[in-house]
Amino acid sequence: MRWKTRFAFHTALVITAALAISCRGDGATRIAEFSNHHQTLPASITVVVWNAQKGHHPQFSEDLRNLLAQEKPDIVFLQEARADLIEPQAMGGYFAEGWRYPWPGGDTIGVLTLSRTAPVRIESVPTRYRELGVIAPKVSLVTEYRLPTGENLLAVNVHLLNFERWSVKKIHRQLENLEAIMAAHSGPILMAGDFNTWNQKRLDLVKQITAAVELTEVADFPRGRTTGDTKSEFWNGVFGVEKDLPLDRVFFSGFTPRSARVLGYDTSDHKPMLVKLTLQP
Repeated sequence: MRWKTRFAFHTALVITAALAISCRGDGATRIAEFSNHHQTLPASITVVVWNAQKGHHPQFSEDLRNLLAQEKPDIVFLQEARADLIEPQAMGGYFAEGWRYPWPGGDTIGVLTLSRTAPVRIESVPTRYRELGVIAPKVSLVTEYRLPTGENLLAVNVHLLNFERWSVKKIHRQLENLEAIMAAHSGPILMAGDFNTWNQKRLDLVKQITAAVELTEVADFPRGRTTGDTKSEFWNGVFGVEKDLPLDRVFFSGFTPRSARVLGYDTSDHKPMLVKLTLQP
């Protein structure tokens, strides 16, 4: 039995080492052509936010295709995504790599921002820290679009670090980097994605940063947004999960929100959200 224990230990050690040195993502890549290269976004836009859970469900890509066809969104923010989740003819888009699994054929995971109007700026914003100190550094993707007012929309696709039980130091640094980018922008802003706000301390920090750049949260969603609830009171207590706090959020400036819905697709562990907004005069 001793050799089995040693083998298991060494196997775990090798896997941990492989994860620790696994490749970080390498910037942002265009994954599909845009139908509107030299046009502006409309004054009223539809935005979808969805954590794809790596597209593991075999029907996810079909659901995404149906969602795009039915709702006709102007911008789609996907987190925990892969570059191949979207059909090239459906919408244009950029994929920001977070990290890739360190074995042959391993997926590359990151965030994916889709739109019909081509952005005039693309910037990948990776985290300095990894989850649990070893795995899965997160990445955000900043894109910028022309608006009919002559201003530009700054769109920030966010996936915040998750596994930080008692401290918020890591996500604070992540949010500070994004705050600096938003503070330097003079036009409307959208900041949306999976904020992993599963306890009040994390949510308070997000609200602090968004308030500093004068963003307002879309607050009129019906019930149904994904929360961090583990479905176990014991594990909720162990991990400090406040089970009624939604993880996925949308913040904005320069717009008036018109409607907010949670869509009924169930091919991810997150529900997609849809928001309609109109530019303020």
